[in-house]
Amino acid sequence: MPTPPRIDLKTIDDVRVEMARVYRDMRAGRIESSDGTKLAYVLAQLGKLIESSELEKRLEALEGVLIARKVRP
Repeated sequence: MPTPPRIDLKTIDDVRVEMARVYRDMRAGRIESSDGTKLAYVLAQLGKLIESSELEKRLEALEGVLIARKVRP
């Protein structure tokens, strides 16, 4: 069985596009709904991790700004 092509899932938009593809494949009968449901679950978890990571980066940036403001005379 050939290896499926690598799917880029680095951003929320990447995950959204892939989840939509899985949905369309389920609707068209190209993949079983039980398999599609599992894939959609994993994609949702990846989306949550990406979202959490982005929020963490933004929070750290805000904290850096606040600390810099406190240090200034």
